[in-house]
Amino acid sequence: MPKSQFIDPSFIRKSGKISFKDIPVNQYKKTIEEEKKQYSKADFLRIYRDMAILREFENMLLSIKIQGEYQGVKYTYPGPAHLSMGQESA
Repeated sequence: MPKSQFIDPSFIRKSGKISFKDIPVNQYKKTIEEEKKQYSKADFLRIYRDMAILREFENMLLSIKIQGEYQGVKYTYPGPAHLSMGQESA
């Protein structure tokens, strides 16, 4: 936050409350057959293709982090790798 932005502590620390509208939980009730009607075969193939690309990208990151290479190409990556293997369809 920039130092030039003034924040009045008496306002920020004033007592109060935050109100929310109801948040729906577990409201999804469609069957697979109902859901399938919304998409074409081409849509499903594109979704699968995207999931496969994401999975391979994460496999590449994991390989680089653990072995220091991917398919014979050596690479050092000291940064974070927050992998989500298996979460593609979630």
